[in-house]
Amino acid sequence: MAWRLLMRRCPSRSMTIVGDVAQTGALAGTPSWHDALEPYVARRWRLEELTVSYRTPAEIMAVAAGVLAEIDPALRPPRSVRDGGVPPWDRAVPADRLPAELVEATAREAAGLEDGRLGVIVPAGRVDELADAVIAALPEAAVGEQPELESRVVVLTVGQAKGLEFDSVLVVDPDRIVAESPRGRSDLYVALTRATQRLGVLRPCA
Repeated sequence: MAWRLLMRRCPSRSMTIVGDVAQTGALAGTPSWHDALEPYVARRWRLEELTVSYRTPAEIMAVAAGVLAEIDPALRPPRSVRDGGVPPWDRAVPADRLPAELVEATAREAAGLEDGRLGVIVPAGRVDELADAVIAALPEAAVGEQPELESRVVVLTVGQAKGLEFDSVLVVDPDRIVAESPRGRSDLYVALTRATQRLGVLRPCA
């Protein structure tokens, strides 16, 4: 219905459409530009791929590229124009220790950012539990349906983080983020590519 609305608003069918199908999280979203456009413009369209990433440093893009290959091996990750100088980290912690470990990691990252901002991206099903733990230790942190993005620390879901960027990002419980997503790893790819400098991943283990 959304595509029909767009086509009715533009009878000439002359448009420039920008997007990343790998970041499509909803089941109603398109898996390819071919599927989205062919019903309306047949073969009268041209695809140009943007191959350079100015936001995401190479070290983080290397992590995201592994997820992208699992989404669709035919998709090519963009080439980062810079190195960040800080390797991403991935840490497994006991499941019952996850909230406490998250608080420690959040405080450590926030302290090292100076004027930067930290996004803590959590599964939708755990946002209340994990946000309460973070806010108890860092009262300045923001959380909610529309979190205050002026805060230095923001706890949010993938859906809230889409389209945003943060100096540092903590991705929490990535397996559950994947399990909650209608399209599997697309939401995890979104989460991993929100960082402009630093990335950390916390995953619970038995």
